[in-house]
Amino acid sequence: MKNIKWLMLSSLLLSSVVLSKVVNSSENDSWSAQSTEKQFEQTSKIIYKASKDEQANELVLTSNAMSKNANTANSKKSAQAKILSVRPVAKVYNQEFWIFDAWVEFYSDNDRDGYFNHFSVEFDADTEYSSAEVYARLYLGKDEVFKEYHTTSIFSIFSDNSDDSFVVESELLNGFSSAEYEVLIELYDAYSDELVAVLDGNDDADLYLLSLESKEYETPQVIVIREHGGSVNLWGFLLLSLLLITRQYRRA
Repeated sequence: MKNIKWLMLSSLLLSSVVLSKVVNSSENDSWSAQSTEKQFEQTSKIIYKASKDEQANELVLTSNAMSKNANTANSKKSAQAKILSVRPVAKVYNQEFWIFDAWVEFYSDNDRDGYFNHFSVEFDADTEYSSAEVYARLYLGKDEVFKEYHTTSIFSIFSDNSDDSFVVESELLNGFSSAEYEVLIELYDAYSDELVAVLDGNDDADLYLLSLESKEYETPQVIVIREHGGSVNLWGFLLLSLLLITRQYRRA
């Protein structure tokens, strides 16, 4: 009998361990987000990005996006999302391009737990040339593992002009548990597909310790209103008793 109990207990422990591994694995292996892009006051359609192959929405951002590289960019942004376990090495960067600055803005926290699923990243990429065509990959990192959540279309940058900043507004759909995340941005030359610049939380504090979660981790708030009818009856009873005592006192 004792052997059977130990066998059952061991089976339960083993199943719980396996289940936890499956949950962690599913979080690491499956994630998705949807985003829009904005530059020069022109906003794209919604673009879907996932860790597994799924059809992405088409977009037309600017006339520059219709260049000879547009088809290549479309295939990149609709491709399966990448995952990085090692940060890009700084020495491989092309010094002809850089990301001058980046900003993050938060929008939706429906369950008001301090973690947002809707946010935007705006960054200003510069080049030593008068103009250049580039595209970017955006990642969210936790524990030095970075999940790609958006690949931009090809867009143009003009020297060190700050008016050509690029905005990616995103909603995390699944695969991002409630935590503090770091944004990592990779910038690529659209003609050569060469990685030319990187910006992350080590370079810009605005990209570090971002309280985010995907939609499945949002728990709707339930407001419970309790009515205490008994308290009203008690006050009524006390008032009635006081009136009776007052009447008897006057008669006396």
